[in-house]
Amino acid sequence: MKKALWFLCVLVLPAILGCTTPSRYISHIKLGMTPDQVRKIMGDPYTVRAAKTYEGGETAEIWEYIAPVFSAAAFSDKYDKSYWVFFQNGKVVQWGEPGDFSGTDSATGVMLVKDFYNKKLMR
Repeated sequence: MKKALWFLCVLVLPAILGCTTPSRYISHIKLGMTPDQVRKIMGDPYTVRAAKTYEGGETAEIWEYIAPVFSAAAFSDKYDKSYWVFFQNGKVVQWGEPGDFSGTDSATGVMLVKDFYNKKLMR
């Protein structure tokens, strides 16, 4: 029984207290990356905050990353931030904390970042 408990602690404890936090990897994101490239660096997003396909077939999507709920990072002031990665037509065009997005807060991508900057200021 003691061996099983020890083995469980050795395997489970690092996963629970792990350092896998978005803030650790967000600096590796670069403009123009694809969703697959972002996923390789950051892992799967916590959620897709918003997504839209426009009339001309253009797409916009916001992925949200937060610290895992059962990690030490989730309880640390340093790592309690959430980060968004904003894709346009399958490429990263912006990333950062939700308030960094052109006057947005966290309300569903604030209408997909003000309807993608008012459809790029009506072109």
